Amino acid sequence: MRSSAARRFDLQAVFETVAESSVKLCGADRSFIFRFDGELLRLVVGFNVSQEFRKFIERNPIRPGRHSAAARAALERRTIHIPDAQADPEYTYAAKDFEAVRTVLGVPILKGDDLLGVMTLNRLKDEVSPFSHQQITLVETFADQAAIAIDNVRLLDELRRRTDQLGRSVSELQALGEVSQAVNSTLDLETVLSTIVGKAVQLSGTEAGAIYGYDGQWHEFRLRATYGMDQALIDALSRRHIGLDDPTVAEVFAQREPTQVADLREEPVSDINEITLRAGYRARMAAPLLAGEGIVGMLVVRRRTPGEFAKNTVDLIKTFAAQSALAIQNARLFHEIEDKSRQLEVASQHKSQFLANMSHELRTPLNAILGYTELMVDGACGEPSEKMLGILKRLEANGKHLLGLINDVLDLSKIEAGQLVLELSEYSVQDIAQTVRSTLEPLAADKKLGFKVEVAPDLPPGRGDGRRLTQVLINLVGNAIKFTDAGEVVIKATASDGSFHLSVRDTGPGISAADQTKLFQEFQQADNAITRKKGGTGLGLAISKRIIEMHGGRIWVNSIVGQGSTFSFTLPVIVEQQVNIESK
Repeated sequence: MRSSAARRFDLQAVFETVAESSVKLCGADRSFIFRFDGELLRLVVGFNVSQEFRKFIERNPIRPGRHSAAARAALERRTIHIPDAQADPEYTYAAKDFEAVRTVLGVPILKGDDLLGVMTLNRLKDEVSPFSHQQITLVETFADQAAIAIDNVRLLDELRRRTDQLGRSVSELQALGEVSQAVNSTLDLETVLSTIVGKAVQLSGTEAGAIYGYDGQWHEFRLRATYGMDQALIDALSRRHIGLDDPTVAEVFAQREPTQVADLREEPVSDINEITLRAGYRARMAAPLLAGEGIVGMLVVRRRTPGEFAKNTVDLIKTFAAQSALAIQNARLFHEIEDKSRQLEVASQHKSQFLANMSHELRTPLNAILGYTELMVDGACGEPSEKMLGILKRLEANGKHLLGLINDVLDLSKIEAGQLVLELSEYSVQDIAQTVRSTLEPLAADKKLGFKVEVAPDLPPGRGDGRRLTQVLINLVGNAIKFTDAGEVVIKATASDGSFHLSVRDTGPGISAADQTKLFQEFQQADNAITRKKGGTGLGLAISKRIIEMHGGRIWVNSIVGQGSTFSFTLPVIVEQQVNIESK
């Protein structure tokens, strides 16, 4: 019997087998098996029972008590053997309406102390015929097996329920994963919202759903995505002006939690309810889409059958609502950033154009001033006095300094506007180093600094923009001389693996790690008293970096405070074409 129950898990068939076997093996006339529902014993199986008596028992379930063997077995949780029911003053169950019962056996079906049911056997003979000890023991064994069968079915039902829950949980996790991936992988809001509302409908056991976005300017909710809705319903809802004062919406945002309507027919009349009722929907759940205290929109799912939604469904819709709000907020922020970026790009272009124009307008008259100053120094307008000569030389020096600053601004604006073009041709590193040395050696001599140039012999000729590379090296050496008050400045150049390697080392004050990170940015300098004293615009290194990168190389600095700095850069020996770099 147990193998049959375990194989088929057909509890009714097990009970019928037990009832029939107990009658045959114990010499009884009929048997009953009852299930206890926590309050009453209800008939499950009756073997060899008249149809009339069966209907009576089904209409009159037995309450635990003293009036029958089954009632006493349930009340006392033990086997009840009544040899002569007619002589028992407490036995009153159906005694007058049906054939007289003489001997009755009631055995509780127990699992521990829990009552699952009762099994009874009747003998209808005229004379008293008690059940033997062996027969009672056998029926108790049958009752134990019935208890096992009941528990097996309970465990199977629990397993199936848990399996169903697990299946739903896996499906929910998969759906939430897909939604999260959509939210994080695309900025196409319509795609994300369509994914969310589709999964929300499928997992909530509903037939249709929609996501509304809230227009703060017009104070209205507007359809953004739908699932399972025909075009007629979509058109009807789209024509409605749904505001926060709409009865359908007001409660949702008053509670700020998902709200449900088990039957729309029982709701107050409203345009939206009438539209959805005509479309065949009876139940609705709506969840607010919120961003802090702000209103983002609303998620709605609809079902054609009335009835409340389960708690896990409410929780699931709440999760989808949160993801919808996040997706809408992400899209809004992206569009705001995109708009600001366009504005900044336009402003940057205007700035670059302005700087280019102004640099040109300033450089033209400044060149004229420098030219006339040189003529006056050379005596073209008469031999200047010693005092006048000193003033003219200071004027010439400051003018050249100002011209250098203007050239830096012009170069930077050209780079940012993408207008700076390298003039590629052959050049010699040795020649560039000597040019830099002859140009800046007087400055080093004025400060009594050592100035060395260490160029490896037999360097190959390079191809690139020699004039711009000279500009880079002059900038690096000029900075080294400017910030070094004692010691030396050394230029070093080597070549290996198809690249030139150049460095400028000084014995200056050094640069802190924090300042090194911003040295190559526009208008940035090391933040210390020496830098402020020496002056400068903070453009030279930024321009140098761009020029080296346009050659396909890179530039960096190594420095220790108090021990000096080394600026280094590498670039290909042969530059085939200019590298276009984005303005930073």
